[in-house]
Amino acid sequence: MSEINYDYLISQIQRDLPTLPTIVNELTNILENPNSSTMAVEDVVRGDQTMAAKILRVSNTTFFRGAGERVRDVNQAIGTVGFEKVKDVVLNNSVFKLFGGGQDDEFSLSGLWKHSLGVGSIAREIAKSLGKPWHETAYTCGLVHDIGKVARFKLDEVDNTDYFLKDSRLAKSKDINFFKAELVNQSVRHDYLGYLLCKNWGLSAWVESVVMWHHENHIDKRRGVPSSEANSLIDIIIIANWLAQYHKFGNSGHNSPEMPSDALFHRLNLTSDNVQMLSDQCVEILKETEDFCELLD
Repeated sequence: MSEINYDYLISQIQRDLPTLPTIVNELTNILENPNSSTMAVEDVVRGDQTMAAKILRVSNTTFFRGAGERVRDVNQAIGTVGFEKVKDVVLNNSVFKLFGGGQDDEFSLSGLWKHSLGVGSIAREIAKSLGKPWHETAYTCGLVHDIGKVARFKLDEVDNTDYFLKDSRLAKSKDINFFKAELVNQSVRHDYLGYLLCKNWGLSAWVESVVMWHHENHIDKRRGVPSSEANSLIDIIIIANWLAQYHKFGNSGHNSPEMPSDALFHRLNLTSDNVQMLSDQCVEILKETEDFCELLD
């Protein structure tokens, strides 16, 4: 990594990639608190009129409103849609802006967005099943775990280069994952670039750690992770990433899902039966995620 000027790359990205709005962190914190009220969510959403309008629109779809009367205010909309889905709408609307544009015959950022959305949805369900109180943080981390790939793709657009696609082609031709292709080609690493972006945006140490270490199964090789629970979150994202790829949900730049290590499953007390059950549940989780994508569109 020392031969690549990451500071220069970050300064380039800052000119072309929007930052994540503070509403993302605020809502995540509110929804992790079991004592949060609808009023607390409403206060945050009202601060962003575009977001409030989006939630009103979603709440008035047949999916949520059914045959009931039209929803006319944000408070009623939050009650109609529910805390969790309100946060999903806000996150998707905010984070999707980062994935905007980017299209090539071989790869599209919308495909990467779909993959990230799948990882977030699966990670939240795994965290819930393990009784973790931070399942909403798991969802957020799933959405942004590959933000370094977005940055790499955008850099190629700006510089009229194709380094990202070269790594993707190598990954597919050699049947390896994108991360290993970056190492082989000695390319900019999406995990480290993404970590620097998150640090630059002032995101939490948990998010930074996930983005930096979501390809590292060995816990003793991870540096700067704030707690054992944060390490559990990284483990969950690694599993969710593998499952989203295994079920071919979206496109993360390669076709080779890499099964997490036995040690990682053991740390979370997941047996082979548990893992098979999780994989089976993914079919329904990803179907619901697909429906939610269509709802937002």
